[in-house]
Amino acid sequence: MNGQWVFIEPTDVWLFRDNKPFTAQQNFVARGQFPPTPMTMQGVIRTYYLETQLQRDGRTWEDYKHGNVSDTIIQRVGLPQIGERPATFGNLRVTGPFVAYTNAQGQVQRLIKAPLDLLYNQESNTYKLLLPAPTLVFETNVPFDDWQPLTGGGEGFKEANGWLTETQFQQYLAGETKNFGNLTNEEDIFKIEDRVGLALDYGRRANAESMFYRAQFTRTCDGVGLLVHVNLDIFENETGYVNIGGESRSGYYRLVESPQTLVQQGSGRIRIILLTPAYFTNGWQPNNGWSPWVGNGRLVSSVIGKPHLISGWDVAHNRPKPLRHYVPAGSVFFFEDAELTSIPFTETPHDSPNQGAMGFGTFAVGIW
Repeated sequence: MNGQWVFIEPTDVWLFRDNKPFTAQQNFVARGQFPPTPMTMQGVIRTYYLETQLQRDGRTWEDYKHGNVSDTIIQRVGLPQIGERPATFGNLRVTGPFVAYTNAQGQVQRLIKAPLDLLYNQESNTYKLLLPAPTLVFETNVPFDDWQPLTGGGEGFKEANGWLTETQFQQYLAGETKNFGNLTNEEDIFKIEDRVGLALDYGRRANAESMFYRAQFTRTCDGVGLLVHVNLDIFENETGYVNIGGESRSGYYRLVESPQTLVQQGSGRIRIILLTPAYFTNGWQPNNGWSPWVGNGRLVSSVIGKPHLISGWDVAHNRPKPLRHYVPAGSVFFFEDAELTSIPFTETPHDSPNQGAMGFGTFAVGIW
């Protein structure tokens, strides 16, 4: 995969807020989420590039807002929406972000949160996969022919909780769980820190009265950070610092070798496992069928998590972006007679730039 793989480690704690509103003095907590959404990471990368290029060209953010910048900038990262002019991303394509860590050999490897079709039995310390059962007789209101319920596990099995290493994830994709080993516990990757504070009265250069707030920050463990792929040479230096997250936090980035390639091709009976959230017009279903992703393939079953609500802040217009429901990472779709096209597994809202270009709908393919 051409472009750059960028590994970003925090210089302190990070704050990636969820979609809920937050204002000091109100009964809201600035709740954190980790990893951040693809929308957040795409904003980090575009902002880094634009800050460098605008300063070099002697231009301002207002110039960029109105398109008064070089053709190179517009071609590479697009423009924000102004009036009837829709927002664009230019040629920029982002994959991820992924939670990752540096192993004993100095290699950066991904960690994948356990997909929702992976089951675990604590008493026997064994794992199993949910699988479609074509011969099971049942009734459902799902409007599909040949819909197949998921079966597997049995007494004592529950959804697996933890994170898979690259090796474990490759085993999982192949449907092999006998010699799986233990998953990585979340507390060994990151911890959530509650912090309290007071908003500032900038006129008095002091704390504002009755403006108490509480925020949740993410503190990653040693060697843990975020891995993201960019299709363009956005980062001119091998290492450096980048602004990332709320509260003016930063990260130390370095360009790294490509991790193990994710399987994104296949045919026949396949599982599509979401690694980042995906948007679909009809909740968890696309507007006009699955053919853009699987050709004539048929969806026969799925396991889908609680909707991931995602919004954001429109810097160009100083207002929140629309709040939308996304299918969460870890959800799994089972297809028969599929012929994968390898495009991001997501649709795009009519009033939004390409969601796949942001990093939504990143997936891997397994067999069943």
